[in-house]
Amino acid sequence: MPELLLALDAGTTTARAALFTPAGAMIAISRAALATRSPVPGVMEQDARGVWRAIRRTLFAALATAGRSLADVGAIGVTSQRASALLWSKKTGRPLTPLVLWNDLRGVARAGELRAEGFMLAPQQSAAKLEALLEATPEARPLLAAGDLAFGNIDSFLIFRLSGGAHVTDASQAWPSGYLDLASLGWNAALIAHQGLDERMFPRLVDTFGLIALTDPSVLGGAVPITADIADQQAALIAHGGGEIGGTAKVTYGTSATLDVATGADLIFKSLAVPPFILSSVAGRTLFCLEGMVISAGAALDWLRRVAGMGGHARFETLAASVAGAGGAAFLPSLSGLGAPAPDPGRTGAFTGLTPSVGPAHLARAAMEGVAHRVREVFDHLFELAGLTPPPALGVDGGMTASESFLQIQADILGRPVRRHAVGEATACGAAICAGRGAGLITPADAAAFVRYDRTFEPLISTDESASRHHAWRRAVYGR
Repeated sequence: MPELLLALDAGTTTARAALFTPAGAMIAISRAALATRSPVPGVMEQDARGVWRAIRRTLFAALATAGRSLADVGAIGVTSQRASALLWSKKTGRPLTPLVLWNDLRGVARAGELRAEGFMLAPQQSAAKLEALLEATPEARPLLAAGDLAFGNIDSFLIFRLSGGAHVTDASQAWPSGYLDLASLGWNAALIAHQGLDERMFPRLVDTFGLIALTDPSVLGGAVPITADIADQQAALIAHGGGEIGGTAKVTYGTSATLDVATGADLIFKSLAVPPFILSSVAGRTLFCLEGMVISAGAALDWLRRVAGMGGHARFETLAASVAGAGGAAFLPSLSGLGAPAPDPGRTGAFTGLTPSVGPAHLARAAMEGVAHRVREVFDHLFELAGLTPPPALGVDGGMTASESFLQIQADILGRPVRRHAVGEATACGAAICAGRGAGLITPADAAAFVRYDRTFEPLISTDESASRHHAWRRAVYGR
């Protein structure tokens, strides 16, 4: 009986396919870089066909690495970046627009207008950008009138292509779009009518896990159940054990650094800066989490490496680890606006404290410290605002966790241990858990085997010293 769990993960900068056993072991992973275009400041786009080709390529590469075939796969789980926006033809599957990414800022003004009109939206959400996307695409309106226009996040497009036409999404993916009505867990008819749209263009809402569709044999060479669709940050939280019981927390370091805290069945809404998200929704049972985002994390470090000619990731880490401090330099990683706890889409990144004695190693160190300080800002604000008890240790995952220098900096600045997930690609791990549960290949108890940590980084400085350094950083970058 086919039992392997195949996770397909379309992130902001990387596409991944990973194979897991029902016992939680990852036996293969394949990655492909995704190219992003930014033709003008604030605009962030990808080629949806390129994303699809990357996912398909990594899928077969992961199978080949494991020495397995599609016939060995019992279930597929899809996870992806959230709040992206794409229009395509239902008849042909042809994208009509670029894939507009979540960190695209073209919706800043429209989000403000919609808030004034009674719809609580953030600039990153699809609902702030979809009207502009429609107006920039002359063929979209005729297709909309004919019922042939499809709208969705990249998860919907990938499942559409995998299945040969299933146009679906789940609540964890739909909520960040801005179009989900939380009361009914259906599409927000008032907002859709207000924008002159048609609900026929929206995907059908399905459970986060359960049988969603079958892959089209003409596309992949076999019919495999697609049994999970979940947003990437929510998938990562599930990989850290988030679910029915509140309090589990994690930070995923990728393009952004995103803190999510499970709140179980409790919807806690205290601030737009750390809003509630749907963790999963299955058979009428909806679980929630709170989220705060550092918008520029790995993206900020990549930018510095590129513009300063610091070489690859290993060279960058070596530079940062070669000095005990940043030499008085401080960095605010805000290349695409400032996220929680005080969102400011117009805030730009900045170095301060530059003197003749500051060299490349100090800049690399300051960049890592800047991301770690921003994570502490979000962590402190979220737990204080929500009245939740912080966990004794913080689970972490994502590409930046390969840097042990960075994780030690994070533990020191946070003032508490950080635990690195044994599977760095925790988003894929969470998608595999959901796929296994949706296919009945694993139970909730079995899912615990996927929650593994390979190292804990303990703070090497006192709590008082940690707080002092954080306050000094805030004065340097904010002037307060």
